[in-house]
Amino acid sequence: MFKDLAMRVFLIHLAAFVVVTAGLAAINLWFAPQYPWFIWVLIGWGAAVATHALALLLRKTRRRERIFVDRKARSFTVHLFAYVATVLILFFVNLTVTPRMWWFYWVALGWGAGIIAHGWCAFFKRRRGSRQGSQVTQAATKSVPASKRPRRPRSKKPSTQP
Repeated sequence: MFKDLAMRVFLIHLAAFVVVTAGLAAINLWFAPQYPWFIWVLIGWGAAVATHALALLLRKTRRRERIFVDRKARSFTVHLFAYVATVLILFFVNLTVTPRMWWFYWVALGWGAGIIAHGWCAFFKRRRGSRQGSQVTQAATKSVPASKRPRRPRSKKPSTQP
């Protein structure tokens, strides 16, 4: 069906998510319909599947913007998405389970510091041995197959042989 390994892995991940959450929903609604706990699994694992889908989308697209061709920018985008999704889930859990004691912001602050450092390294840190912007150009040429790259004219060097 799909020759691409990354797509097959994602489809297996998605199928496992659908089958397991459907099974958990059936068990939950059969034994304890008054408390729908399977929703927590659905939300948490659903965020992981959405993060996996975003990573695959960013890697497989043929667009030329930096977020699509620069590996570090792509990695930062995926991690930022996972951070925002997780903090929102934890906020929802905090709001519904322990509304009198706020704790989700400690996770947001700690993980947010790591995300800020990751963003600085991905976008602002000067990379060794490269001029400004050459890293993006190199990444863009790596993502395009060699058969579809534009050919550069070869310079004619004078022959040094007599």
